[in-house]
Amino acid sequence: MIQPKSPLFWVYCLVTTFGLAALVVQIAPVAALTWRDILAGLPFTLATFAVFGGLLCQLDRLRARAPIRGPLVMGFLWGALAGPGIAMYANDHNMRVIQNLAGDAFAGDWQAPISAAIVEEAVKGIGVFAVAWLAKPLLNRPMHGLLLGGCTGLGFQVVEDVTYEANAGLLSAQDDSSNAVLVGILRLLTGITSHWLLTALAGIGIVLATTRSDWSRKRRAQVFAVFYLLGAALHFGWDAPSPASIPVGSIFARTLLYVLIFAVVYGWVVQTERHWFRAVVAWAVARGIAPAGELSTLISHRSRRRARAAERLDGPRNRRDQRRRQRVLLDWVQEAGARSGIRYPP
Repeated sequence: MIQPKSPLFWVYCLVTTFGLAALVVQIAPVAALTWRDILAGLPFTLATFAVFGGLLCQLDRLRARAPIRGPLVMGFLWGALAGPGIAMYANDHNMRVIQNLAGDAFAGDWQAPISAAIVEEAVKGIGVFAVAWLAKPLLNRPMHGLLLGGCTGLGFQVVEDVTYEANAGLLSAQDDSSNAVLVGILRLLTGITSHWLLTALAGIGIVLATTRSDWSRKRRAQVFAVFYLLGAALHFGWDAPSPASIPVGSIFARTLLYVLIFAVVYGWVVQTERHWFRAVVAWAVARGIAPAGELSTLISHRSRRRARAAERLDGPRNRRDQRRRQRVLLDWVQEAGARSGIRYPP
């Protein structure tokens, strides 16, 4: 993914460096006062990274991440280094504009959701676009967009958690870390609907619109609009004020709704991934470079378990060897598929 001859690669490096510098400048005065609170909240931030990073890996049932680890790391770095610093600066200015235009009463409720849905999704989306453009030969399926968007959003999410924990320390009247710990716990518990999910949805549209040159411009624009606006709308909806009478119930209802929406989209993504996988297996078998039988058992977790059970190999070591072989075969299909030129949806 290091492309010294590409101007876009150097723009990526420059913006990432600038974003990190902007973050340090804005957070350093607070962190100097609340560094103990940041350290107290850090275990929960690391848990957020582990839980939702692991969840992204679990969602990638056919290991589409195998050939695109470089782009995924670049997406995460953009989200973590470029995103928060730029977004903090832009949000501050946006909210002042909204306050000046609409008044204090309106701004008190709506300036944060309006600005965040515009600024933060745009900053993350630009990063997804830049990485997708640099990795065009590798990224062309919905699962690629979901993974790249998810990693970019996760990078943003974990650094944002640190900034929230730092600011929480300023509110502690007893000069302890209880507020930062509480913020870390709440951010972990509500992280299921946070940036990783929002940008995973938007990333599907960005990647397909950027890399699917075989589609018409109209189709690419439609796919981009549907998924990007879905992510932005969900961001706005989450930050929008809850009814005063049912604040906890509103959060619970929104969480269920967001998980349901994501599950529906994810079901479609998995379906397209399985169609692509079967097409690659058929392509490899037709050319005599792979046997059909074992590859066809890799299509789902259930079929893999059945294949392992059918071999009837006892002992934990043998079972580990079976799983390792299946992972190797999955990675081989992903690499072969990248070379085959097969794309899905068609």
